[in-house]
Amino acid sequence: MLVFALVALAFRNTGDEAEPAGSSEASVDTPEASPSVPADEPSGPETGEDDEEPSASPSPSPSADEDSADGADGEDGGNGSGGGSAEAPEPERPEDPCRPQDVVVTFDFAESDREVYGGGTSPEFKVTVVNTADQTCTVDVGPEAFELRIESGSDRVYSTADCVEGNAQEERQLKRGTPHDFTITWDLDRSFTDCRDSSARAQPGWYKANLHGDHVGSVDQLVFQLKA
Repeated sequence: MLVFALVALAFRNTGDEAEPAGSSEASVDTPEASPSVPADEPSGPETGEDDEEPSASPSPSPSADEDSADGADGEDGGNGSGGGSAEAPEPERPEDPCRPQDVVVTFDFAESDREVYGGGTSPEFKVTVVNTADQTCTVDVGPEAFELRIESGSDRVYSTADCVEGNAQEERQLKRGTPHDFTITWDLDRSFTDCRDSSARAQPGWYKANLHGDHVGSVDQLVFQLKA
């Protein structure tokens, strides 16, 4: 009986030690989700947003803008010259033509401040030419070189350059600083570039007179009125 009791006691102790091992293996088979990373909220979308954000609003390339700006500046050119025509040679003798940049021209009414003409009175205009160079030189002051043009609105009424007969040149030698004055008279007749025969006369109204020519440069236009 004593032997049987010892065997039964040994068998009982062995069964109690095996029970905790079984419980540990079950807990490995059924793990619980970690509370710091919820199972229903994957971290993938957050990573995707971070990848797409830089490409959604790309920064402009400064090098492209700078290159195009440099190109535009280069096309405009460093200087303000617009022509490119060669300058006239500097005169060495009185017979040589004056350079346009050495000639100063003024244009005004022959009778100061007279802007109204009535009763068939012909308007007269005074032109003054001055050579500013040291060398005496020659200027053509003829009706083509110094063209008086009369207009009314967009209507070209008269020009001293229309159908000039004979030699149109009127050369004058100009000393430095000595003005050369001459008067241009408009007889109120219309003129035409095709030299047609016409007795058309200017009608009452407002007109403008301009002076044109290589030596003229920039002068003010004159506005006047013709009355019946």
